[in-house]
Amino acid sequence: MAERLVWFLLVDQEGAAYKGTTASSVSIPSNYVIDQFRDAVKAKYADSHLKGIASSNLLVYADKTAFDANTADVPTNLQPEDDIGVYGAKDAKMYVVVPDGVVRDNSATTAPLTAEQMKMAVNEALEERVRKRSEYSIPTCPCSKETLFKQQLGLEYSAVSVNEVVDDSIHGYQWSALTEKHPDQRKAYMKYVEEHLRDALISRRKQKDFLKDVAGQQDLLNCDDRSKLPFKVKGTADMMIIDETANRMDDVFAGLRFMIEVKKDRPSYKERWELLLELVVADLKSEGRCAPVGLLTNLNDYWYFLWFTPDNKIARMVLTCPGNGFKTMKEVLKERSGPTRDGHFPMRVAFLGSPLPLKRQKLLRSATGRDDAAAEMLERYELMSDELSPEFLQQQRIDYAFDLIRRMPIHSSMYT
Repeated sequence: MAERLVWFLLVDQEGAAYKGTTASSVSIPSNYVIDQFRDAVKAKYADSHLKGIASSNLLVYADKTAFDANTADVPTNLQPEDDIGVYGAKDAKMYVVVPDGVVRDNSATTAPLTAEQMKMAVNEALEERVRKRSEYSIPTCPCSKETLFKQQLGLEYSAVSVNEVVDDSIHGYQWSALTEKHPDQRKAYMKYVEEHLRDALISRRKQKDFLKDVAGQQDLLNCDDRSKLPFKVKGTADMMIIDETANRMDDVFAGLRFMIEVKKDRPSYKERWELLLELVVADLKSEGRCAPVGLLTNLNDYWYFLWFTPDNKIARMVLTCPGNGFKTMKEVLKERSGPTRDGHFPMRVAFLGSPLPLKRQKLLRSATGRDDAAAEMLERYELMSDELSPEFLQQQRIDYAFDLIRRMPIHSSMYT
């Protein structure tokens, strides 16, 4: 069987180059399966980057798109028995992922590290802490981060069932041939939204809420909250609805009510993940009297609402026509009583079949995903970096790194 070059990138769980590697290739027969391809990759790096790591621990994805689409619920990695087929073209490289905490190959030696090797290991451990504070723009943050994101915030999804009767009193927005980001298209759909919300935005002849185009404010949702987020976030949204106070102060987070993303086509799973990311950041940056609602819509047959509940759930609800979508938005906007004493915001939805309102709440402070008390202490030192001497801070980092190394199975024999 003729051999061919199969191109790949060796990456970590974040999608970053593993230990500084670059694109590479292996020459294997065309009828190989993924398991044999993994063996070839392992052989290529057996004495360097993959030393002591079994090939069976490697996860293989067809390309970057497949890697970005991977989730815990819907894994997209190739299976060991899958054919290599035409995967691995030079312009569509496969992704070979080395997961965190992989099981070491039993054949690996556990000889004590030299002083130089220990220094390198310490530096790698410190670099790992920096890497874990990766930065992602909202449109490019991979779906594979969603599970980590929810775990760190202590949240999980909860679908809201509705008894929707289609309301055809409002026609859907008529998209032109322009892209959804084109200024003329944006101006037109904002006018459409504002027109159908007019009686909710204005109360007793006075405008109470305002629809704002925020797409041009590229850093509006930039956030690096170490106590809440597993990585830095940067980006913005399409539109926001803010109250009179926020409009007067020229600060959307002083009175944010709705955060809205508009898509020309029916939104995808990736775009729903982006909405969650945006809503979390918007909630964290908003004042205590605000519990914004997220909306992802094509202004026709898809209206996806998102909000946080008092029991650490991400409530989500889908409606299928503009009439009902705008009706729900109006119900949220007309509720101006603010939070109750226990911090809950009443939220009425006409399609539940129950007179009792739903409850939403600002994002609760949740347990963070630190490794242990030592990691938490180091985090505190990092936050106090302006008040501590550089020497003291570096020593704490080194002590923490040595502690990490001592826990690694391959080095444990040095400390027993």
